[in-house]
Amino acid sequence: MSTETPPSEFNFTARIDHFNGSYDDTYLMRYLVNDQYYNATSGPILFYAGNEGDIWNFYNNSGFLTETLAKELQAKVVFGEHRYYGTSMPFGDSKVAYSDVEHRRFLAIEQVMWDYVDLLNFIKDEDDMQDRAVIAFGGSYGGMLAAWMRMKYPQHIQGAIASSAPILWFEGATDPSAYTEVASNAIKKMGGQTCYDSIQRGFYDLENVKYDAARYGDVNSIFNICANSTIAKPSDIDALIGLISDSLGTMAMVNYPYATCFINPLPAWPIAEACYAAGNFTPSEDPPVDPSVFNFTNINQLHSAVKVFYDYPGTQECLDLG
Repeated sequence: MSTETPPSEFNFTARIDHFNGSYDDTYLMRYLVNDQYYNATSGPILFYAGNEGDIWNFYNNSGFLTETLAKELQAKVVFGEHRYYGTSMPFGDSKVAYSDVEHRRFLAIEQVMWDYVDLLNFIKDEDDMQDRAVIAFGGSYGGMLAAWMRMKYPQHIQGAIASSAPILWFEGATDPSAYTEVASNAIKKMGGQTCYDSIQRGFYDLENVKYDAARYGDVNSIFNICANSTIAKPSDIDALIGLISDSLGTMAMVNYPYATCFINPLPAWPIAEACYAAGNFTPSEDPPVDPSVFNFTNINQLHSAVKVFYDYPGTQECLDLG
């Protein structure tokens, strides 16, 4: 979702290393500004702490911030791009430049947060906004950055809205199964127990296939796996299971009531759509009466569900596990 007036794109000269006085190199950090609703007399700054991706992708999918809140609060909207993503590359865009630790050691949360503090101070000085509040926003890792900035730099950040931000997701602090349970509950809520059971049986049957090479060809056919990445060994089944699990979890995470293109092109309520797709799969033969007995119907239904994530438009020629 985007505003009627698109934002302006700028570059800010940021230090690569904020904490070592002997390293003075800089890079151009991209940021976006939208003043469409800004009240120059009293408007605050609504700042999106960019995370792992191109900043335009986050901007185009943050309508509540860029339109609803910006208009209500008459705010200046600023989106900062995370270093090492998009065009904000400290050592250029060559992959070779990031192949060693020397070039990657500046990809650190402390460096990122100070990029954003410097940027905000620059904007405040440039637009005479020293007395304006800054409210930070972010989702997932970006939400963690927003929350941590509020905690670490309260003199610069007066508030934070951290969406889906696992700020305590560290070993020993959070149940490691919590994410899976939340995703599972979303499937049960949107598709009912029948959908959940069908998906669970599909995973179970894929696990059974893992050490039965005679069935690999059927799995390749069901998922229409590309010739360059066909399943040929047990670890390939593991890769497929991982892809399916991640896809279902991501759909649960972006299970919005409207269509989006944030991660992949997805319909409104993608979990409900996935369950509908699985429920409407028509097997070539009647499945066994006992649902615990292995059959490809369960795997077919699992494929129908997950295809909503990786190929909802139906334009993908094949599934590349690579």
